[in-house]
Amino acid sequence: MVDTAIMPRNAGHPSRRRRALAGLCAALALAACQTPPAVPRTASGEQTMPPTRQEDQVFLALIRGMNDKGQSQAALAFLDDYLGRNPNDIEGLTLRGDALLRTGQIDAAEAVYVDLDKRRVQPAAAFGLGQVRAKVNDWAGASAQFARAAQAAPTDTRILNNYGFALLKLQQYPKAYDVLARATQLSPDSQQIKTNFVIAALNSGHEREAQAVIAAMPAAERDKTLSFARSWKP
Repeated sequence: MVDTAIMPRNAGHPSRRRRALAGLCAALALAACQTPPAVPRTASGEQTMPPTRQEDQVFLALIRGMNDKGQSQAALAFLDDYLGRNPNDIEGLTLRGDALLRTGQIDAAEAVYVDLDKRRVQPAAAFGLGQVRAKVNDWAGASAQFARAAQAAPTDTRILNNYGFALLKLQQYPKAYDVLARATQLSPDSQQIKTNFVIAALNSGHEREAQAVIAAMPAAERDKTLSFARSWKP
């Protein structure tokens, strides 16, 4: 899913907006070499001053970056602090579910996504529940949840690709073809999506469409993709 930074309320003026963006970019660059700073506390453990909403957004952006870099255990530690201050924050809870999934804590992740589902937080809840089912090879359950997520976000190619792959695992090739054709059109540069589309196309009587996608690939990828797609087994 696409992540966007929330601008502070007083950032509407161009110069202020540029300064806000510059500060956020600097913070994200700094995250490459250090972890997010802890919230200031006194010796007794009391927080000295609550962070602003803008600071919280930077904090969440850094945590998201840690997840993306495979530092999900550290991300969980910082999320414990953040959610201790903001227990109902939807973005924080969503990041926690993702971090739990990435660290193999499937039951805990499922509990987070079930809670989000009760709050009708879509597509995050359904997509997360789909990932949980996929982790335990329940592809029917995964497909049902990804379908819900795709209904809530019909142009999200990450969701569409996961939904299409679940359908491939269920050998529902014509349906997978339709889903992955849409994903390929929306994200034509994604090699993973194109590979899944070729698998669906070859198994649903769309040889010409598969060959057209392969022909548009870099030469180094064509034979490898076709060979993989022809030998793929659910």
